[in-house]
Amino acid sequence: MAYVKQVETTTIDNYIYRKPIISIDIDGEPVKEYRRSDKGILVKKMIFLNIVTYDENDKLVSFEAIEQANKFLLSKAIDDGVLDVASISRGLLHYFSFLLDLQLAWDNDFDEDTFDEFYDEPRPEWDRFPRSKRDRQTYLYRDGLKQLVIDGEVAKTTAKNYIGSVVNFYKYWMRRGYQFNNPPFEHEVVTLLLDTNASSMKPHQKKDIHTTDLRLKFTRSSRSGGTALENLRRDLKPFTPREWTALQNVLMKSRRVLRHGDETKLHSLPVEYTQHFMICRYTGLRREEAASLHRGQIVNPEVVINDSGQEVFKKPILNLGIGDKYKSFTKTPERGNKSRVTIIPAGAMKSLYDYMQSERYQKRLIKFRSWCASEIEKGNTHLFKGDDAINPNLDYLFLTQTGKPMFLRLGDFTNKWVEVRNTVNHSLVLEHKIAGSIHNLRATFAVDLFRHMLKAKDDEGRLKFTPDIALDRVSALLGHEDRSTTMDYLKIAQDMPMGDEIYEDVLDYIGVFDDIEA
Repeated sequence: MAYVKQVETTTIDNYIYRKPIISIDIDGEPVKEYRRSDKGILVKKMIFLNIVTYDENDKLVSFEAIEQANKFLLSKAIDDGVLDVASISRGLLHYFSFLLDLQLAWDNDFDEDTFDEFYDEPRPEWDRFPRSKRDRQTYLYRDGLKQLVIDGEVAKTTAKNYIGSVVNFYKYWMRRGYQFNNPPFEHEVVTLLLDTNASSMKPHQKKDIHTTDLRLKFTRSSRSGGTALENLRRDLKPFTPREWTALQNVLMKSRRVLRHGDETKLHSLPVEYTQHFMICRYTGLRREEAASLHRGQIVNPEVVINDSGQEVFKKPILNLGIGDKYKSFTKTPERGNKSRVTIIPAGAMKSLYDYMQSERYQKRLIKFRSWCASEIEKGNTHLFKGDDAINPNLDYLFLTQTGKPMFLRLGDFTNKWVEVRNTVNHSLVLEHKIAGSIHNLRATFAVDLFRHMLKAKDDEGRLKFTPDIALDRVSALLGHEDRSTTMDYLKIAQDMPMGDEIYEDVLDYIGVFDDIEA
């Protein structure tokens, strides 16, 4: 039977860590106590890594925590005071997934009869490295990241964050005296002597700088920093019509994706993810904004009979309010969770409404209410306090199978989007591989809407919007405080290859914006 291993995450939100005092009682058993004065350390989000094995029927076979990575992540949160370790976890998730691929290749080539442990290289593990530096997992990973950037599949900033997470992970264990068979990279500690200020009795202060040779370096040119033009500012680049059509076919037609590490079998894509991605695409909402939608924001669009006797929506475009006023989240809840109103096609709203009437959603909602009651009974009231906390009185749209709000696991949306994107890249022959993230759906919405508004005409054939009015309207819908931010989307669209297609091709839904008023 074939088995598939992959790295998955477990998220724990909003808990208080208190350092225990361990003692031995009269029976020789360890006893755990806490200091009364210890109020603990608030950890808002902890993302742990696990190696999960499935059989060919997608049945769970084994689940094993990656303890070495998880101890490092805990140290970053508790000892170093890092409030959000999500970016570090993503880097280690990518690295350990890479290790699994190396192990699979090694296992496929392994021959017990010819293998000699004294001469042949060991099986790749996080702490077992080949003798040759260039063959070690860390250097192979660095070179692979660099190629992903060159190919436009990963942004420079993302790649540097990933390699930084890996370096800091190994530094953590090296400082604790962990013995590797061969070093993961060349490591040197440089001691600097810094002048102290007048309040110190010591003339100098020592600071140790840990340096390595595991760095990502990119050649620079005067114009593009060594990167192809189409890969610059990838976070703002809209999808071309052909790219979006391919992505939409996966989301709305096949609804099946290739999982990481298994390109031989398609797996079903849960409807919650297809709904989320489509909402981001057709409303311009950010990932976290769409994830926090609830029943109070969803309506059943009114249907009327037109002159041809067909059922149509009375209002093809509806308003959608988000933020504090509407009890949902925006990107920056710590700044007051600013509210705004955007637009949503009636068809998209109807799809959300129908989903919330489904038996699948009702079962999840019951589990959500049960989970909230259980957490309150346990005294975990911190989960329900603050601008970005859970409101147990709301019926959140996106819930996990166990009833937890999916905005607590935003990384899951990112992981699923990568699967959708990789499925398209694996299935179709495109001139350029699709490299955009969920955020690029927001850019696609902005560019399409701006293009349409510039072409919209009234009954007398006159343009309905000036460029300035159109730009301000799009900026307001996106929640940009400065119109220059919106301009960045449009400039990237004009500079990118095939950018003219975005302005000239009419997508299926775009006609519904005809009724927008300035």
